[in-house]
Amino acid sequence: MNKKNSKYIIGLSLIEILIGIVITTIMMAAMYTSYSVVNQSYSKVSEKAKISKSSRDLVSMLMRDIRMAGFKYYVGTYEITKFAEDTETAGCTPGVTLAKTSYLEFDNGFNDIERSHNPVVIRKNLRISKEGNTTILGRAGQCCDQIEIVYEDFDQNNLAQPFQKYKITYFGKETASEAIKLQDGTDGTITRYGVYKKIENWVQPIVACTIPGESTEDWDTQCAQCTPEPVLIRDHIEDMEFIPFDENGRIIKDTAGNFPAPEQIGIRDRLYDIRGVDIRITFRSKEDFFRAANTRIISGLSGTDATNTDKFLRDSVIVSVHTRNIGGESF
Repeated sequence: MNKKNSKYIIGLSLIEILIGIVITTIMMAAMYTSYSVVNQSYSKVSEKAKISKSSRDLVSMLMRDIRMAGFKYYVGTYEITKFAEDTETAGCTPGVTLAKTSYLEFDNGFNDIERSHNPVVIRKNLRISKEGNTTILGRAGQCCDQIEIVYEDFDQNNLAQPFQKYKITYFGKETASEAIKLQDGTDGTITRYGVYKKIENWVQPIVACTIPGESTEDWDTQCAQCTPEPVLIRDHIEDMEFIPFDENGRIIKDTAGNFPAPEQIGIRDRLYDIRGVDIRITFRSKEDFFRAANTRIISGLSGTDATNTDKFLRDSVIVSVHTRNIGGESF
């Protein structure tokens, strides 16, 4: 090698190479850490956004149905005349004349709660087992309250039964059991719940061109709007709570804390005093949200608190709904 050109030869010692590797490793670790932090933050924001969106959808559906509770359909002169003409054409001479209000039977459910037509019935801490064949009465603060909503409708084109009556039931049901890590690091399980919706209609058709005085049928799930089987509306529900109020804003309940229902003899005469319903739904994240399984408390409307020790996020949505078709007073 020509010594006069040796000053132009650049080389790296082993130490310099190792230093370069260390610096590169540190930079890559810093970039990965930044990515992990951003990704975790995004995941948390995304999880909260999902809960917020699904909660709005479910709460809006509940509010709409509760506002319909007790609705009665009054037919006008046009509907009465048109129905008489249509039934006459269909073979009922001189046609069936409808009254302005529904001819459908009203059943208070006192003898059979399954036939109840009361506008709003709330039952506390009543959910369905995972198999769907057992009703479970849970403890205070545990999923979920059940609500029944009944309202009327009218179908001009249904010559067999123009007046319709629907019953919508929202209830909680066990959907699964999940393995979790407890605060002390041991393994545990948690029951997952979902909110289900069932829609039925009252069957009382016109027979032989004669409006029936009472129904020999019952609630049925075969109509176009009905649900042959209860439909899962939202999974990962922690609790669903309903509180009925009267026109003075006071909670309607007996000394045992029961709300008006056909089977509650001491307070069932106040079924038509309901002017508003408070709703609380507590949603739970699908995945772990917090780093540590600390004890966290969710407060209920009726003064009952639920304590959980896990990593899930729980968020409650609370709204008040006016039952505008029951009575005339606001609250």
